[in-house]
Amino acid sequence: MTIRFEGRVAIVTGAGGGIGRAYALDLARRGAKVVVNDLGAARDGTGHSDAAAAVVEEIRAAGGEAMANGASVTDFEQVQEMVGKAKEVWGGVHVLINNAGILRDKSFAKMTMDDFRLVVDVHLIGSANATKAVWDMMRDQNYGRILMTASSTASTAISARPIMAPPSWRSPGWPRRCHWRAPSTMCESTPSPPSRARG
Repeated sequence: MTIRFEGRVAIVTGAGGGIGRAYALDLARRGAKVVVNDLGAARDGTGHSDAAAAVVEEIRAAGGEAMANGASVTDFEQVQEMVGKAKEVWGGVHVLINNAGILRDKSFAKMTMDDFRLVVDVHLIGSANATKAVWDMMRDQNYGRILMTASSTASTAISARPIMAPPSWRSPGWPRRCHWRAPSTMCESTPSPPSRARG
């Protein structure tokens, strides 16, 4: 049985590369209209690029529909605007994949509290911002799917990445709670592939 998403609109945060790009391309291949959200920053969250636009071009070249969006998930107003644009153009949002993340690959001794706050802002607060922005719409349309991408670092002791553990726990409690509070709107979580820590 092939899962299809015709008539559905999906937002994928952090979709300019990596697993986010893969989510966006596969959703489009299965018929969804996709909002490709990405700042285009490097893995540590610095800089900007046209990564989202490049993924949109890939989707369009394959016959799909997509739009690029550069909202920062840490800014609730920007996220609301992104959701509003999707609704204006395509009528709603049916799927949200909270995938945006950054990496400050430092030991506890070398990390700063600013590093820690930024990672938490992107991973935890960013996921909450995006989820809150779509929640009422999904409830009102009696349909919604929310997926949280989390790192295996959350459940393993990797000394080089203590900064990643707390924000990587963005998913375990949310899926059950979301489903319990809104049976018609389901949240799911998926771990990202294990990665090797670097010194």
